[in-house]
Amino acid sequence: MGSANDDLETLLFESKTTAPLFDPAYVRRQDLIQSLRASTSRIVTVEAPAGYGKTSLLAEWEHLEDRATGWLTLREDDDDPAALIRLLARVCTAFASEAESVFAQIATTQTGVLSRLAPALALALSRCERPFVLFIDDVHVLRTVGCIDALEVALARVPAGSQVVLASRQHLAALARGRVELSAARVGASELRIDLDGAARIADEAGAHVDRSLLADWVDRCEGWAAGLHMYALLSRSRPFAVTSDNTALADYLYRECVRDLPEETRQFLLRTSILGTHIPDLCDAVLERTDSIRILRDLESRQLFVTADADGRAFRLHPLFREYLSDELQLESASLVPALHARASQWFAERGQLPAAIDHAIAAGEFPTATALVTAAGLPAYEAGQSATLGRWLREIGDANLLANPSAVVVFAWFAVLAGSDDDARKWGTLLGMVPDDAAAAGINIPSAKAMIRAIMMPDGIESALEDAEFAAEVEPLESPWRDPAVQILGSTLLHAGYEERARVVLGEAIHIASVHGNPASIVICESEFAFLAIEAGAWERAATHIERALDTIREGGIEGYVMSAYAHAAAACLELHAGRTLSGRRYLARAMSERQRCGSAVPLLSIPTRLLLVRAQLAVGDADAARILLDEIDEVLPPGVPGDALDTRRAFARNLLAEHTRTLERRVDSVALTEAEQRVLPYLQTHLTRPEIAQRLYVSPNTVKTHISAIFQKFGVSSRSEAVRRGVELELLGKATELAPV
Repeated sequence: MGSANDDLETLLFESKTTAPLFDPAYVRRQDLIQSLRASTSRIVTVEAPAGYGKTSLLAEWEHLEDRATGWLTLREDDDDPAALIRLLARVCTAFASEAESVFAQIATTQTGVLSRLAPALALALSRCERPFVLFIDDVHVLRTVGCIDALEVALARVPAGSQVVLASRQHLAALARGRVELSAARVGASELRIDLDGAARIADEAGAHVDRSLLADWVDRCEGWAAGLHMYALLSRSRPFAVTSDNTALADYLYRECVRDLPEETRQFLLRTSILGTHIPDLCDAVLERTDSIRILRDLESRQLFVTADADGRAFRLHPLFREYLSDELQLESASLVPALHARASQWFAERGQLPAAIDHAIAAGEFPTATALVTAAGLPAYEAGQSATLGRWLREIGDANLLANPSAVVVFAWFAVLAGSDDDARKWGTLLGMVPDDAAAAGINIPSAKAMIRAIMMPDGIESALEDAEFAAEVEPLESPWRDPAVQILGSTLLHAGYEERARVVLGEAIHIASVHGNPASIVICESEFAFLAIEAGAWERAATHIERALDTIREGGIEGYVMSAYAHAAAACLELHAGRTLSGRRYLARAMSERQRCGSAVPLLSIPTRLLLVRAQLAVGDADAARILLDEIDEVLPPGVPGDALDTRRAFARNLLAEHTRTLERRVDSVALTEAEQRVLPYLQTHLTRPEIAQRLYVSPNTVKTHISAIFQKFGVSSRSEAVRRGVELELLGKATELAPV
């Protein structure tokens, strides 16, 4: 089964990344292609309505190209910034070996995509070993603004001699500004319109024999629209037909005429499979409950009826405009059948491990219990891959009411939100979890215990209340439960920061043992970081080094770089390295932890406060009092006055005393490069050519606020332009890694 699933995943990937076969007998645009190839344009946009031959232009160019090439046809499920960049990176590895570095980058948020994934791909392309041409078709399916932002950053450093060709039904305004505009060329509908000679070639290829006066009439009616001319040719070879005078209805009219004379079985096949993005014969069989889909698909291809096969004949593709027409017709004619068709498609994909496609079809079918269960299974990989846009879309489409009907899903998503470090999501899911009845059925999950653990982590009523919840969860979770080690770890951390250090050491040690048995790296990292925290406080640096090494090794081996506890471990490592006089590595760990701390916010005070306490020490070690002050202010925001913190209160008071002593004895102050969380959210957008109002729109703040943050970044970095700020951000590892990214 695994091998078959892998084969399907490869087939689906190849259906997006293989250029359509170019038919040399069809319309040729060699002169246009050669002029574009000979230009210095690194970005070429091909923008025209559907059916004007954008894909055929790209396919012909790919056929003629002697440079290395990559092809990507985008689909609706690629409308996610992280998914888009990773998919592009996978395509580019064929000619840019460093593109693989993207898969080692973690980005659990949109800002993370802009600050990590997109710059890593931009660098890989800039260092490409040989000239290349990357073709990206159907860019108009990207409706998430973050996708266009990420695409702009990723394509900003295409080297001389290489080109990226983007085809879209709409004008790609965001990619036609600033630096990109200087090296961009645009092909529009006027350049793609078919002339009389082109119409004759289309007619000959379709087997239609008509005189030039009729061809001229077709060209005039279609205004050079390639798809329309092809349909005229198909229709004319079998019978005379009436010509509509309503140009706005021309496409629907021509498609209706094309399918009118098809056998009813074939017409129904087309209508009912229009719900599919890729027509795999076995999938079509499952959806239609038949066994001969391959025969019909091959017949349609032979009729030239907007159905094309891949090189191996394993997958077929309907022309997007034809598919849109068929989908509309299906809704008009047989809307009641649509849910069942989607449900069968969902089951087919789920059985083969293709959960994203299974989820989309389950939602389209209105089968929300199934969709919820599938999202619960796919949620962690989506979080880890940074596909927050896709995950958010699934959850919105399913709806809170349907999600609440699956208590297991609510528990899992509450944990994901906490691990990924999203304060808003953590609060939302913590609230939803509180709405789940204690006696709700949830396989393998104790609902009261799950609620108690989330409350203990988020500590809304102070640490003593959190300790009561932690004690309860550790008591009720059995040894064999997969939730046992997080329950024990939470208890150990709560005991530590409530002031019960002796007992905390015992409990944290137990949590490490259980987590090792269960294979849970997150719990191990937190526990080792807590032990390192205690050792650093005591000045026991050798003991601290042992715990830090274990934590860092577990992060790498467990693949949990993007989780909130990474900042805790890296902050401890920064303290250790700086204490040992290893300034370069200490500053790198410090910059990394400072960047990661934005994921470690008010939703997880048990982690975010000790992380910042360690960062205060590290910043004072490098003489940055301003950064220490920012961190202490953030601690006050995480645990505001009136919320008892016990030992945490004592520790933050001690940290303030350290700062006061530092500022009293320091003869000079160094320039601070510590950014606030708000400034860190703005920094990645400086790589783009978005205006301040556009950045403000994406971050849901005012343009004046963005202006203030940009001014603060410039001042702290000692720069006067966006490009200089980006260069400084790269040096500080706030945009990519300095060891991997060259200055822009």
